[in-house]
Amino acid sequence: MGYNSCFDIIGPIMVGPSSSHTAGAVWIGRAIFEILGETPERVEITLFDSFAETFQGHGTDKALIGGLLGFDTEDERIKHAFDYAEEKNMLHTFILEESCNEFDHPNVAIIKAEKGNRTVETGGASVGGGLTEIFRIDGKNVQITISTNDDLKKIAKYIEE
Repeated sequence: MGYNSCFDIIGPIMVGPSSSHTAGAVWIGRAIFEILGETPERVEITLFDSFAETFQGHGTDKALIGGLLGFDTEDERIKHAFDYAEEKNMLHTFILEESCNEFDHPNVAIIKAEKGNRTVETGGASVGGGLTEIFRIDGKNVQITISTNDDLKKIAKYIEE
């Protein structure tokens, strides 16, 4: 795991209620934002297991949308992420699934995002304490851990390599 600070253990400064269901979810959405370099026009978000069971109750839906809008974990706008998504004309769909055959963790999201003629599909898991592991980008298996205070531009750089 990529623990870089005590906040990776106790959780980052964030809009709650849960480091796993909100902060980690923000990072998964934010990875897409960094890859595209801007807010996508359309997203299809598939949630698995615990994410699918609690996505509205724990704010996972708002957190993912907030990340897709480029928000950080402590950004108060996450509470109103759907309003900001509407302002940006970002269409979104949530699909709920029981389990993910690709990555064994209860907090998995796979997001297909479109901007213009570009499509990006990313799989990520919130693995605890606000840490996120990106395990797939555009069909390619990767292992990118995102933790508190990481420079998320590394995701876009990873794609360029």
